[in-house]
Amino acid sequence: MEKLSLQQAREMSDDAILDYLKEYWNIPISSSIQVWGMIRRADSDYWLINVKLIDGDFIEYPIKNLLETMSIQISGIKISKKETKIDKYFSDGERYISCFLSLKPKEIKSDSRIKFSYNPFALKVNSNSIQLLHELPSNQVVEKSNGTYMLQQNIVTHYSRQEKKIQALNKDIESLKVILNNEKEHKKNLIDEIEVLALKIKKEEDIMGIKLEKLRTYIKTQANLLLDLEFIDQEEYNNLLMINKETELNEKFVDFENDLYSYKQEAISHIQAYLFEQDIVYPRYILEDFLALIQTNDLIILAGESGSGKTNLIKSFAKAIGGKSFIIPVKPNWTSSEDLLGYYNPLEKKYLTTPFLEALLEAKDNPDIPYFICLDEMNLARVEYYFADFLSLLEERNEQPEIKLYSEDESSHILSEFKNVMDTIEYTKEKYKKKNIVNFMELLQDEEINKELTRIFGFSDKDSLIKYHTDLRRMLSGILNTPSSITFPANVRIIGAINIDETTHYLSPKILDRAHIMKFDSPLLQDWDIIANEIVDVQNKGLKIKFKIEDLGSREAYPSFDRDDEFCKTITDMTRIYFSPLGIEVGLRTIRQGLNYQKIFIEQGSNKDLVINNFILHKILPKMTFDGSKSIKENVTKKNILLDFKVKLEAIINKENIENKGIYVIDEISKI
Repeated sequence: MEKLSLQQAREMSDDAILDYLKEYWNIPISSSIQVWGMIRRADSDYWLINVKLIDGDFIEYPIKNLLETMSIQISGIKISKKETKIDKYFSDGERYISCFLSLKPKEIKSDSRIKFSYNPFALKVNSNSIQLLHELPSNQVVEKSNGTYMLQQNIVTHYSRQEKKIQALNKDIESLKVILNNEKEHKKNLIDEIEVLALKIKKEEDIMGIKLEKLRTYIKTQANLLLDLEFIDQEEYNNLLMINKETELNEKFVDFENDLYSYKQEAISHIQAYLFEQDIVYPRYILEDFLALIQTNDLIILAGESGSGKTNLIKSFAKAIGGKSFIIPVKPNWTSSEDLLGYYNPLEKKYLTTPFLEALLEAKDNPDIPYFICLDEMNLARVEYYFADFLSLLEERNEQPEIKLYSEDESSHILSEFKNVMDTIEYTKEKYKKKNIVNFMELLQDEEINKELTRIFGFSDKDSLIKYHTDLRRMLSGILNTPSSITFPANVRIIGAINIDETTHYLSPKILDRAHIMKFDSPLLQDWDIIANEIVDVQNKGLKIKFKIEDLGSREAYPSFDRDDEFCKTITDMTRIYFSPLGIEVGLRTIRQGLNYQKIFIEQGSNKDLVINNFILHKILPKMTFDGSKSIKENVTKKNILLDFKVKLEAIINKENIENKGIYVIDEISKI
């Protein structure tokens, strides 16, 4: 049995305590507690020490952590002089007695179980049961005629009990041996299975290696043929054979994970110091907000006056983290997704790309480098015309979306035509036994082959064959460099930059609902002294930071809407009381985007007040385009609702948590 805690023991009745003691000491419930021990005098008190059960086992209180073990043999049991007249049993020598024990009564003044409260099991000696022992006890008690007990030591019982314990231990050991042997056998079987699987995998790898080498040899042979016949150039040849381009010397970086321990506040300090070294100055709150928005994998739109540093932020931030930026100017005449992604020209049998698509394709070929593609002056054309289809693709959160560029049938037709041409060339070379001719100029210069190819293709002169070669080369280059579809690269972030003036189109509700609008103030309005004081003197501030792409956020489903969540309740209440009357639509997508932003921003080291502040700035204020004088109901205008909303925000957002950490949303509402 296990020992009890003091609390457990104190909750037990006297009868339960006695039963527990007997069971703990292996005494039958119906029997009394009979013990023996030595009498010891301390000052004027007498104690029974070295207390043992009558069969020879020492006893101790079954309570956890009670003055270490609180063994009765050491602490002893106090013997009442008044009740026992113990003096007659005691002399200067050792005296042993046997007796029966019972619980001390629960009397406040005299009961140590209550007085000291640490031992609910405290016992006392029954005075009328004391018998003087003249010899050490045995398991047999023999009463003598003079009224004393004559007991002789009998260790048989003790050894018998120990023997039983040893037998039980041996049994446990045997059981453990069986379990151990079974585990060893199981481990051996697992090792055998692993070895079999390893051999099987090795065999498969060898087979795949042979097949891969054959494939490489075949591709190289065909690529050499294409290169010799000038159907592809050297760069396309290298791409086909996956020959790495010569790269610049390895640049030294500060590693986000190993050097900064994946701490994003340290990363922001480093980025700010790195930019400051290059005379590029941004408030810390802009870098914090921008990094958080990048991690959302949503569309980011930077809004501000011309010259406020929107595109410069994209370029400088990309440079600071070893990434690449592409600034794509939007043209006023853009009206469809073809202006953004290009289109397939069936006459030329070639896909006509755009700088935007070329940036995506480059990013796809460099998956470990962050790419920031900026649509500059995004609202010079109507965004919902040229970007809506692409934005719908970006709404896919469970996986990287696929971008369809043109029908796979088109590439199949080109490849089929090209195969026929190659087969025809090989057939002609074999027919005239001129397989040594390997390049296109030699084909043109050989009269027999030139004449035969002209006849087969139906051309009248060499110029037609040259033109056909040129067309084939252009078509082949098109399908090699522009696949029919691409998966949106995980290392790409799409960012828009807009100016709000009379020459631009305002963003539609569909765009506003899906994007985060990050407002920029003019650099002239910044407090440069405050920014200078923010700069932390970091180590290696002249080095860029190396992030893993997953450190910059992964595309995953937004957090679920939880009506008991504090953020959800706050925005839901605001929608019902303020946004809806103001004609501002806020749906579940918007709230879930806010939850995602909150999760990222808090993990980045921000506070919940700033989350609400920025959420209103990013997602709500851009939608506030209404006539404030318009009445909602009698004597209540939209301006009144807006003022009430302002008061509400002042109550829930502590301005001290926003100071120098962002644009204060109350100040922005005051400008409306």
